[in-house]
Amino acid sequence: MTNKRKKTSVRSRKTGIAAIDTSKGYKYFGYYVHADLDKKDQINIIKGYVKRTFNKAKAQAILKTEDYHFNKSHVAAYCYWSGLENVEPIPDDSHKYMTAYFNDLESKGSALLKEGRIEERKKAKVYTPSIQERMHEQLSNIIGQLEVWLDEQPTKDVPKFFDWLRETNVAQAHINKIRSYYEPVRAEYELLDKIPSAAKLEKMNEAEADQWLQLKENYSFLTKPDIKCYIAWFDTLMSDLEAYNNIKKAGRKARIKKTPSKEKLISKLKYKKGDIRFKIVSIDPAKILDATELWVFNTKTRKLGKYVAEPNMTFGIKGTTLLYYSEHSSVQKTLRKPEEKLKEFNGAGKVALRKFLDDINTVATKMGGRLNADTVILKAV
Repeated sequence: MTNKRKKTSVRSRKTGIAAIDTSKGYKYFGYYVHADLDKKDQINIIKGYVKRTFNKAKAQAILKTEDYHFNKSHVAAYCYWSGLENVEPIPDDSHKYMTAYFNDLESKGSALLKEGRIEERKKAKVYTPSIQERMHEQLSNIIGQLEVWLDEQPTKDVPKFFDWLRETNVAQAHINKIRSYYEPVRAEYELLDKIPSAAKLEKMNEAEADQWLQLKENYSFLTKPDIKCYIAWFDTLMSDLEAYNNIKKAGRKARIKKTPSKEKLISKLKYKKGDIRFKIVSIDPAKILDATELWVFNTKTRKLGKYVAEPNMTFGIKGTTLLYYSEHSSVQKTLRKPEEKLKEFNGAGKVALRKFLDDINTVATKMGGRLNADTVILKAV
C-alpha cells in the first residue's frame, strides 16, 4: 500500500499596496505608500475609490481631471485605508482635508465637462484636437514628468530641469503655468519648515493651532531634512524656469512693425478740397509726406501759412496733425486782399516764394500744426 502525499495549497504572495504592513497604524502606512507604491497603482486606487464612494455625477466630474491630480501617495493611502476593517480610525483632520481635496477636483472637472468636449468627440467622425487642447495635453505631460521626479524625492538628487526644458523644447507659453502650479505647493513645504513647537502651539488660539496641526499631520511622514530637500527641489525648478524663459525670450525674433501706407496715414486728415470764392483747390494731401515745405490757406481766418520741416526731415501726419515741422521757421500772416494775393501766389516760382510772406505787411504768428475743414492745401515743395 503506497502512501499518497497530501497536497498542500500555497498562498499567493501579496503584492502592491496589499503587501504593506497596516499594523503600525495610519501614519506609518502613509509613509510606506509614499516610499514603495508605484505611481500607476496610486492612480488606480484613488480612481477606484472615487467610483465606489461618490455618486455618478460627482465621480464623472472628478475623473475628468488630469491624471497628475491622482498620483498623490497620501491620498492613495487614505482611499485604501478607508476600505479596511479593524484598523486604526482615520483622524478627523485627514477626513476634512480629503473632503476639500475631492470637492476641488469636482469643481475643476465640472468646468471641463461644461465645455462640451466629451459630446463633441462622440459626434465627430474625425476628431482633430484644437490648439488649446494640444497645449493642455502638452502641459499635462510636462506636469506628469515633474511629478514623477518629485515623487523620487528626497532619495535622489535634484534633476537638471534647465537641460530637460531645452532638450524637450518646452513652449514658452507653458512656463508661467508650470510656475503657477508649483508655487502653492512650494509655499506649503515652506510652511512645514516653520511649524511652531508644541509650546508655542499651546499659546495659540484653537483655530490657528488646528491649522498647524492639520498641516503637520498631512506630512507627518516627512523629516526635517526631507522637507529641506523638497524646498531645494522647488527652488531649483523655479530658478531654472526663469533662466529658460530668458533664453526663449532672447531667441524670439523682434517684431518688425509694418510701415503704414500713405493712404492710411492721410485717411483721417481734415482739409478743404477747394473754395469757389478764392478760386483755389487743394493738392493731393499724400504729397505732404515727401515735402520739406508746405503752404496752406485758411478760408475762414484768411491766413496764409508756410510750414518748414525740421532739418534733414520730411513732414509726417498723425490724424489731423502735421509732424516734424519747425516751430521757429513756420509762420502765417493774414491776407488783407486774399483774392489778389492768392492769384499772385499761384503764379509765383520757388525764388518768389522765398520772400512771399516777407512782402505781406501784417503781423506774423506761429503755426499750430493742426489742419481742419477750412484749410486748403496750396503747395508742397
